[in-house]
Amino acid sequence: FMSMDMKKLFFVFLFCCISAFVANAQNYPPKFMAGVITLKNGEKVECEMADNTLLLSSPVVYRLSPNGKTKEMDPEKIQSIVLPDMEKEGGVYLIENVGFVDYKEYLKGTAKKIKHQRYCLVEYGDICLYCAIVSNMQIANAERYICRKKDMDYGVYVGHAAIVAKRIGSSEYLYRTKGDFDKLYENLFGDYPELCQQIRDGKLKIQNMKDIVHEYNVYKAGKSGK
Repeated sequence: FMSMDMKKLFFVFLFCCISAFVANAQNYPPKFMAGVITLKNGEKVECEMADNTLLLSSPVVYRLSPNGKTKEMDPEKIQSIVLPDMEKEGGVYLIENVGFVDYKEYLKGTAKKIKHQRYCLVEYGDICLYCAIVSNMQIANAERYICRKKDMDYGVYVGHAAIVAKRIGSSEYLYRTKGDFDKLYENLFGDYPELCQQIRDGKLKIQNMKDIVHEYNVYKAGKSGK
């Protein structure tokens, strides 16, 4: 969070934040936003989508017009979702149905249990970084991360980072993280020794995933351009 400017954070939150569990979900009306759903068969559906159904694996609630009937899109049929970036002319936000495995299968080089969920693409390059922001009653705004190398058909779930209050009513916050990044980073970024050293020294952690992947992609682009 701290590495993103506030405007970018606002739009990532707006377009990517859903609730894994919210007690009053039935009483909270979703906001609808215009975009395009691309199905796995190549068909494109221009519609308005409910913001609380865009990520992970729930059916997407949509309507074909502002006054149209609300429907549900089978998540198994969805390949990607494109939403316009209101702050950047011609810019878009891309949500992909990403296949991924846990770190154990990734380190083994196997893909026996590939899961598919919709994550927002936040960094593109030699490594693509996908993020989903999930909230529940115990964790506020946990950013879940998937990394996928460009030569791989699936990614690896590396964990999550959440900002939580140190105590009830406190204005002081800290990161609560979960994952196996310490077992993964050398496999993902091993050809950039200086970056790995910063991770090893604790200067860069899982909550810095956006900075880490961006720095790696800049480094790789520079190497390929020589």
